[in-house]
Amino acid sequence: MENRVKAVIDGVDSARKGLAAYAVLVACLTVACFFQAEPLLRFLVRLLGRKLVAYSPAEGFLALLSLSLYCGLTLSLPVGAWLLWRGIVARWLPGWKGWGAAVILLASALFASGVLLGYYVLLPAGIGFLVGFETEKVAALISASKFISFCGTMLLALGLSFEAPLISYFLARVGWLTPRLFRKRWRHAILICTVFAAVLTPTPDVYNMTLMTLPLLGLYFVSFAVVWFVDRTRKTEGATQA
Repeated sequence: MENRVKAVIDGVDSARKGLAAYAVLVACLTVACFFQAEPLLRFLVRLLGRKLVAYSPAEGFLALLSLSLYCGLTLSLPVGAWLLWRGIVARWLPGWKGWGAAVILLASALFASGVLLGYYVLLPAGIGFLVGFETEKVAALISASKFISFCGTMLLALGLSFEAPLISYFLARVGWLTPRLFRKRWRHAILICTVFAAVLTPTPDVYNMTLMTLPLLGLYFVSFAVVWFVDRTRKTEGATQA
């Protein structure tokens, strides 16, 4: 009993130190990105095709700081993934301890795929839809802070959502996810993806919410395929050993 309590205390202490180190890393990367914020903003504004406006003296600075924070979080994610791997996955699956670098590389590739999908497909469609309501009498003046929040939230959410198949793989390996659960709960999954998309989408329009929902549903079915493959592999291995 004492050994278990000590192990829990050590785990909590290690997690606390890891979170503190990660927070310092995010802060340092945010400061570094701030010095490149204007080129990054120009790259993002290409999707809009017009200048942004600031509605207060501080909005320009705060918008660049917000963009820097999004970039700092993005660049820090491989380190965050490594901390999760070392603190959680490596303990649950000791046999996979040596695969950390490969898994983090795959996770980074999945995240990048989600961001690229958002930047080149979903964001242009969503921004074009919203700006398309401009008329002769109504000119669309886009706030810098709101535009960065809109783009940053969607890109970060899509990137993280693309980790679902990888996470599903490990949960299936430890027996927490099964194909039966996916087949039984697909209606609930549609509802959850819709609600999740509504929360993540910075604007209340149905069009952008639908754009976010479709990739999430696609990831659900990809995750189902991954879990089905893991389950079939485990059954084949069990039959072979028997």
